[in-house]
Amino acid sequence: MKTSMTQNVSGLSRRGLLVGSLCAAGFGYVLSSGLLAEDKKAKVDCSKKCRECAVTCKNCITCCKEDRPDCAKLCEACHHMCLTCASLHEQKSALAAEVCVLCEKLCRECAALCDKGTKDCCKECAKMCRECADACKASR
Repeated sequence: MKTSMTQNVSGLSRRGLLVGSLCAAGFGYVLSSGLLAEDKKAKVDCSKKCRECAVTCKNCITCCKEDRPDCAKLCEACHHMCLTCASLHEQKSALAAEVCVLCEKLCRECAALCDKGTKDCCKECAKMCRECADACKASR
């Protein structure tokens, strides 16, 4: 009698563990799939903003090449970093988050320098660089 009671209790324990595990796994999946979707959206948004920022920086390079060479030089570095960051996100590279840190930093530096310019291209570049930096931060 003792053995049948032990088996019954063991059976319930196993069933309880199985049901509990399945419920936890299902709940975890629901939570993680929402987080994964949110994470994926942030990375797609970052990639999009990086590509837009690269174009804006390229315009600023052309606009400032003659009279603001320091601005053009920093915009060129920002342009290349944004393209690299976007590319790594699109490739789902494990290094994307690390590059995003650098991209954010460079975009903020570029925005600060472009804010000092009086041309429309500089103002537009500063605005886009800040948006890109924010997107980089959100994607990590």
